[in-house]
Amino acid sequence: MVEPISQEHFSGLKRAVVLGNGLRLAYIELGDPSGVPILLLHGFTDSARSWSLTAPYLATGFRVVAPDLRGHGNSDKPEGCYTIPEMANDVRFLIEVLDLVPTHVVGHSLGGRLAQAIAERWPHLVRKVVLMSTSAALRERRGWLWENIHMLRDPIDPESAFIREWCSGAVPVDENFLAHARRESAAVPSRIWHSIYYEQLAYDPSPLLQDISALTLILRGEEDMIATEEHQAQMKDAIVGAEFISLPGQGHNIHWEAPEKVAHLILTFLKRP
Repeated sequence: MVEPISQEHFSGLKRAVVLGNGLRLAYIELGDPSGVPILLLHGFTDSARSWSLTAPYLATGFRVVAPDLRGHGNSDKPEGCYTIPEMANDVRFLIEVLDLVPTHVVGHSLGGRLAQAIAERWPHLVRKVVLMSTSAALRERRGWLWENIHMLRDPIDPESAFIREWCSGAVPVDENFLAHARRESAAVPSRIWHSIYYEQLAYDPSPLLQDISALTLILRGEEDMIATEEHQAQMKDAIVGAEFISLPGQGHNIHWEAPEKVAHLILTFLKRP
């Protein structure tokens, strides 16, 4: 029986480390310190908390590490830079300084883009890769997300219509968790919302997908309107041997909506010889 972690207790687990590039990253560690590592990379404007509902299921027999990415949560928020390669380089330093080599890498949304970049650039650091609700497509300068991010100004209201929609699920999600998630997303300065989104308007990761040699699982909720079915097909076709699982009735935040099921799918994949 896996015991859930309260959001308050999860907050108290936060540690910090200074990377080789001088950046201070906060992170949370769970599970067996001597177990095979699983690195969990959260999505855009989330934090390590994004994994609080799922991580307890993954921590049985594994060493689970979930950082706050650059600009997020309790990590440093420099003026720049917020490109995918630079943020992936932070994660490379973290893998090395915490002695996680080689590690499984699980990334959600933005974290999935970083997982792709790590597997492409530093394959010796990676065991297997799980790409959740993510894509290798160029971002667009139009649509609901662009329009709302473009208008953001500080301070951001955690109870605004946009943040409530941004931090939600296609099915009901624990409200205490969502309240914490909304506050943390709203605490990300608007300059970082803008910078990360703008950088992805100019970054096309698709040509590098063929360089991923690690065994890869792609997970998506069928109701996900951000990482579309077309995006998933592109990744599956480009990554040699990639597996794809679609979850009916689930949206973009599948690890919030169905944490136990998602953890089971991830563990089944990671434990397979």
